[in-house]
Amino acid sequence: MVAPGLNFNQVHYQNTDDTHVNKKGLPFRAKFGLEFEFPITETYAFATGLIYAPKKLEIKSSGFNEGTSEMINQTEEYKLQYLQLPVTLKLYTSEIQPDLKVFFQLGFMGEILLHSQDVEAGNVMIDEFRFFDVSFTGGAGVEYGAGVNTLIYGGVFYDRGLVNVVKNQNNDITEDLVIRTDMLYLKIGLKF
Repeated sequence: MVAPGLNFNQVHYQNTDDTHVNKKGLPFRAKFGLEFEFPITETYAFATGLIYAPKKLEIKSSGFNEGTSEMINQTEEYKLQYLQLPVTLKLYTSEIQPDLKVFFQLGFMGEILLHSQDVEAGNVMIDEFRFFDVSFTGGAGVEYGAGVNTLIYGGVFYDRGLVNVVKNQNNDITEDLVIRTDMLYLKIGLKF
């Protein structure tokens, strides 16, 4: 399974008179891995797997420096690498054409942080990320029988982050910084 897509973030920060924090950009990322399906009935299956998912956080902040009476604008980028463990239910329709089915997939994804890296050494807003994340995942696609034992599938999916990935932030930031990672992607794969 390969899934190229856009990684975007929900940034929540109670902006104060002298500090503003916002998200920046929509970085392109691709995740890949193995998915396993366990049929329950002809139209239902339990699906799980192991998926490597690189993500990128881009945030920008602006603040007022009282010492110099200037506005300070800063952009920070962080690279995060997760191992995703999906727990989903896959629902199939009857064949809409010979060897072609539509499917819907809903569930949750546990994510374990493998590595986090500041893109630049001067990043100061986030000191540490949580070692886990949980996302709601859902999407729809089609599955085509390309051979006797081979199926090709593709679909559009959305992962919605449910946990604040920031564990510790810089003490200079007066309010809590809340960041949840989302991803909209096209999933393409082969099933044997």
